[in-house]
Amino acid sequence: MTRFYPKRGSVRQWLDDHASHEGDECLTWPYSKNPDGVGQLRINRKLFGAHVIMCEIVNGPKPPDKHEVAHSCGNGHMACVNPRHLRWATQSENSMDRVIHGTSNRGERHGMSKLTADVVLALRSASGSCREIADAFGVSASTVSAVKLGKRWGWLAD
Repeated sequence: MTRFYPKRGSVRQWLDDHASHEGDECLTWPYSKNPDGVGQLRINRKLFGAHVIMCEIVNGPKPPDKHEVAHSCGNGHMACVNPRHLRWATQSENSMDRVIHGTSNRGERHGMSKLTADVVLALRSASGSCREIADAFGVSASTVSAVKLGKRWGWLAD
């Protein structure tokens, strides 16, 4: 199998050439991607997200406070670099975008989660002490307390 190796500088040139892209559909990065599917490129031996460089090209430098690139399409994991989909956002704004797009890993989608939404709802409606409920569900009393107080899974509506 023959591999495609772009000419030196052509990867960055591709971003410059597509910075004025006006379509509403996602514009997929055609070069290297990380294991999560996010486009990437090297500049001066340093690895950057292709979406970050495109956002800088079209929206200016990253704000001095802790901003990150947000995708209005929710397809950053599919290497979207459409300049119309990118903006600088706070971490909180970007996290809320992920919730809206269904790409957040909160709740049972989180790799470390031991609870499901159904179990959480059952825990909330169970009566008795936290220890009794914990024993009945096979979880810790602190987990039951955190769920009932809304410290964990607080976003899940009854």
